[in-house]
Amino acid sequence: MATIEPFEGTIENAYGKALATPLAYQAEYEKLDSIVEVKAANEYPKDTDVVNFVNARRKAAARQKAMNAALAAAGIVAPTLENDDQLKLREMVKILRAAGKAEPEARSIASVTLGIAWVD
Repeated sequence: MATIEPFEGTIENAYGKALATPLAYQAEYEKLDSIVEVKAANEYPKDTDVVNFVNARRKAAARQKAMNAALAAAGIVAPTLENDDQLKLREMVKILRAAGKAEPEARSIASVTLGIAWVD
C-alpha cells in the first residue's frame, strides 16, 4: 500500500558555487511499496528503458575497468595512507577540524605530529 514518505535535506552548493548559508528543504512523496503499485501507477519502465539502464551500467563498469588498467599501465597508483604523506596530513586535518580546531592550527598540529612538511 502506498504511503506518504517525508524527506528533508540541505543545499550547500548551487550552480557551481557554495552558498553563504546552507538552505534547508522539506518535501514528501507517495512511496510505492510493490511492483503491482508501480504498474498500477503506470510508471513501470518500458523494456527499452530497462535495456538502456542495463547497458549504461555495463558501459560504466567497462569504462572504470579500462581506466584502472590504463592508470596501472602508466604506473599511476591510487593514493593511500600507506603511500601518500600529503594524504595522511589531509586526513589528520579533517579529524582535527572535526574536533574544533581552526584550519591553520590543524595543519600545524598534523605536520608536527606526523613529522611531514606540507607541499602546496
